[in-house]
Amino acid sequence: MATASKVTFEVPPELRAVMDRHPEVNWSAVFRQALLRHARTLEVAREIAAEEDDRRVAAVAEGLKAGAAERFRRARHARRR
Repeated sequence: MATASKVTFEVPPELRAVMDRHPEVNWSAVFRQALLRHARTLEVAREIAAEEDDRRVAAVAEGLKAGAAERFRRARHARRR
């Protein structure tokens, strides 16, 4: 198992004052949970974007196939004349 990494945050004085008024709160845990939630949200957003890109690529490919098929039909029809 990997060991945890330490990260240092700067907070504005107003936030620090609130934190100091609540020593009962494990602020490290609060930050960890918030970061984890945000990281998960980013990963879900990345997956959604990748799926959307896949759909767009499929749509473009379908359009290219349809265009190529139409050009083939026209060329074949022109040769029959």
